[in-house]
Amino acid sequence: MESSRRRDTRQQCGLDDSKEREEIAKAVAEEEKRRKKKEEKRMELLETPTFQAMTTIKRIMDDFMLDPIVGFFLPAVGDILSALCALPFIYFSLFKVKSVKLTLACIFNTVADLCLGLVPVIGDLLDLFHRSYKKNLDMIVGYVNDDERAIKDTRIRSLWIIPLLLAFGILLYIVYLVICNIIYYW
Repeated sequence: MESSRRRDTRQQCGLDDSKEREEIAKAVAEEEKRRKKKEEKRMELLETPTFQAMTTIKRIMDDFMLDPIVGFFLPAVGDILSALCALPFIYFSLFKVKSVKLTLACIFNTVADLCLGLVPVIGDLLDLFHRSYKKNLDMIVGYVNDDERAIKDTRIRSLWIIPLLLAFGILLYIVYLVICNIIYYW
């Protein structure tokens, strides 16, 4: 049994840990509340129609390999149509997840896939192995789940978007010059 005088002295000297226990309990409760809210948000994101559409697009274009098939039978046009299928990934990352870095990484994968697909025959073969829809979906799911590896991969890809877009612009300019020369000398 402890005397009231001794208890009062401990409280005044800061040796009583009841305040500390209260603060710890409060912090734990707030962290649990934050974690629950984050989990609810994650489940809400993964159940949206846009996410379901992305899963379907990934299955059709990458798993059933429609992306390289369309690119092979419809050169350039097929690759552009294939790139349009990436719009739900870009929309979801920008407006649902609200991450500019994730959006830039999705654009990077899409533009890289488009550039690969524009190269005749070899590009279509490379398109078999460069599964941009799977990469985009994995990045988005990893980002939503706070996967450190996915977040790091997203940061790296978002930095590469500028050089890739410059290379794509140069490639388009070269194609433009070739087409103009063909038309001029024809």
